[in-house]
Amino acid sequence: MPYASRADLRALGLPEAALASIPDVEQEAALEAASALVDSYLRVRYSLPLRSWGRELVRVTAIIAAYDLMSRRGYDPTRPGQENLRMRYEDAIRWLEGVAAGKVDPGVEDATPEVSSTAVQAVTRERRWP
Repeated sequence: MPYASRADLRALGLPEAALASIPDVEQEAALEAASALVDSYLRVRYSLPLRSWGRELVRVTAIIAAYDLMSRRGYDPTRPGQENLRMRYEDAIRWLEGVAAGKVDPGVEDATPEVSSTAVQAVTRERRWP
């Protein structure tokens, strides 16, 4: 399951006009691929899959997907005014590196089972069963 939706991609990644000519299936594929890239950084510190995540992770996923979509369409970062897309992508990767290094708290809840400190425990010294 991707961390961002197509609505997030429009709100946080690219303007709707830029996405208009890109089929929904390509947008979904880019979001899935971006989420897999995000997972590669998260799994350094967290058990996956995540149970919940915050808007920053949604934003980073949308930015990465937007960059991938535009790169496939022939985006040229050397053209004047086009460097913003690349800078946002690089910022997203740096943020993920910070998450992996433990310098950034992404506000996620991972799949690690919670252990209750009030659980009843039984302890015995004799072995009762073979």
